[in-house]
Amino acid sequence: MRLFKKPVTINLHKGLNLLVGENGCGKSTVIDAIRMLLNESEFSHKGITAEDFNSSGCAENTSPCRLFIIGVFSELTDEQKVEYLTWLNHNFDARLNVEYLHSTNVRGNYKQKRWGGCSSNSAFDWEPLNDIQCVYLPALRDAERYLRAGRGSRLSRLLTNLSADELKEKRKNKEKMELETEVAAFNHTIEQKTDIERANKLINDSLKESAGSVFAQSTSIRFNELSYERIVESLQLLFSNELDVKEDTAFFSLCENSLGYNNLIYIATILAEFEGLKEKYSSPRILLVEELEAHLHPQLQIKLLKYLSKQAVEHDIQVIITTHSAILAAATPINQIICFNRCKDGISITPISKCKLENDSENFINRWLDATKSMLLFSKGNIFVEGIAEAILVPKLAEIYLKSKGSLGVTSLEDAGISVINLNGIYFQHFIKMYSGYRITIPEQEERETKTAYKERVAEFKKKNSFAEGEFIKVKNINVKCAVITDNDPVDNQEIFINSENGEEVVKKEPATPTKDNCLPSGNPQIYLKEQLENMTDNCRVYSNLKTFEYDLAIESHSNARIMLEIILDSITTNGDIADKAQKYIDEIDKEEREDEFSINDAEMALFILKQIDSSYLGKGLFAQLLCDKIDDSFIVPDYICKAIDFVLGLEENNG
Repeated sequence: MRLFKKPVTINLHKGLNLLVGENGCGKSTVIDAIRMLLNESEFSHKGITAEDFNSSGCAENTSPCRLFIIGVFSELTDEQKVEYLTWLNHNFDARLNVEYLHSTNVRGNYKQKRWGGCSSNSAFDWEPLNDIQCVYLPALRDAERYLRAGRGSRLSRLLTNLSADELKEKRKNKEKMELETEVAAFNHTIEQKTDIERANKLINDSLKESAGSVFAQSTSIRFNELSYERIVESLQLLFSNELDVKEDTAFFSLCENSLGYNNLIYIATILAEFEGLKEKYSSPRILLVEELEAHLHPQLQIKLLKYLSKQAVEHDIQVIITTHSAILAAATPINQIICFNRCKDGISITPISKCKLENDSENFINRWLDATKSMLLFSKGNIFVEGIAEAILVPKLAEIYLKSKGSLGVTSLEDAGISVINLNGIYFQHFIKMYSGYRITIPEQEERETKTAYKERVAEFKKKNSFAEGEFIKVKNINVKCAVITDNDPVDNQEIFINSENGEEVVKKEPATPTKDNCLPSGNPQIYLKEQLENMTDNCRVYSNLKTFEYDLAIESHSNARIMLEIILDSITTNGDIADKAQKYIDEIDKEEREDEFSINDAEMALFILKQIDSSYLGKGLFAQLLCDKIDDSFIVPDYICKAIDFVLGLEENNG
């Protein structure tokens, strides 16, 4: 359909399914396909049009262009297997098929064929399909309109469906429903009221005078006294802001209510119908909601989502929701999210449950995924960073770097749909598992191997540069690129010497001061992933620096260091050794530029800058904000950050 050039299979979970992704990546198309498959019609569907067929697919295919939609209902109860007997496949799952041909009949409608099971030649039984409860809420919905009294209203549908069996039995015995009898009695009562009786007489007298005794008609002022269906169509829902309803509680028309609360009332009527009819049907019950967040403030979004999730589990309802809300994505367990992404070769659809995350990673992501971090599920690429400083500065540095690259058509990460995700630490190993496409197979504990020895062996196994066949399995992955920007964090140098006075051994630590010509061994416990990911996947890369983010910005160039020293000077409120040293470095940089003499120890200066940034009077977050405001196109972006940007943008081949 439309966006899908090739056949696509989507694995939906029991209970809640949250479909996330950018605009135009096929979420609504999937909802439309389910509606067409199940013949849902509460909100009138436009039917198949020329636009529903993939135009390129029809143009390339010499045989008649077709649109297939196949739905498979699995984990059926024995009762359901009997009900869907004519639909069962060899796995005893119910399979429903619909096929649309790219040719029209005499009425201009596209030809279609439905069948159950695997054989298209079998006669189709419509009763099981009609018994499936499927309700759809569109994105641009007017809840008040559909709750309003009248034919086809949601309220009248609810009441009619709840009383369907009783109504059928009464009609069979030519009896009236209790509500019909009571409305008839009430009409007889109000006809005898003085003012109504007098008004009724005046109207009839006027009709007789104007039309004569031959052509005149008679009127009666009363409530509509028709069938049960017409009575319930005249009923309307009212609302009150009071939860504790009393006899004198005031109720108001829905037109006086907010859009968000009317949406909640609408959804409540649907769930009431599901609940009221649960004993009647053994068939699947499906709720389709586009953009659940429409008109709802964040707290209500989360409250409603959790309520729907609970109802889905308790009452066996499959809830399928599309959303652009990072708030909803953050509030949903990661294994209930299905990611939609536009890629160069089409649409990629990934249920995160198929990424087969280990329990510790799944639990970690669920705990840490907030409204900011959940942006990664909507991005065309991600850059994971350790802290607030990188989160503030990397987008700005990317603008400077991309401008220096020239005419790429992209001027910022935002333009390219790339998100910078602050993980507040080196926790990227959990997140990249959703993107890497492989999962290692942990070896079994050997006979007579101690727990400690086994634990150490597994730890070493996980750090391998690559894995052979049998040591890993391929899994589904979200098909977008992810780059990690992390600190090398070399271990501080250590000197051991003997105190000559008492003979005690003393350990003296000196801060590690790597240079561009001398990169020290890393102390980052996750740095092993740098080489492993390069060998195992095309989707994820790790880029590290010499020491830390701020250290590397300072050591990159003297012009960078000068700007950072000026910020430090501006932040110091008193004169002293720190201010003197900062000013001395600035003076030496200026002298170097004038006389072309190189006398500054870059590593020592970068370490001094880092210590001041880490101090109590400044701090990394504040410094990053001040630096972001001050840097311009002359600022030199470190190479490891440039490489990360190139990777997520697909420019790494042009990086020299």
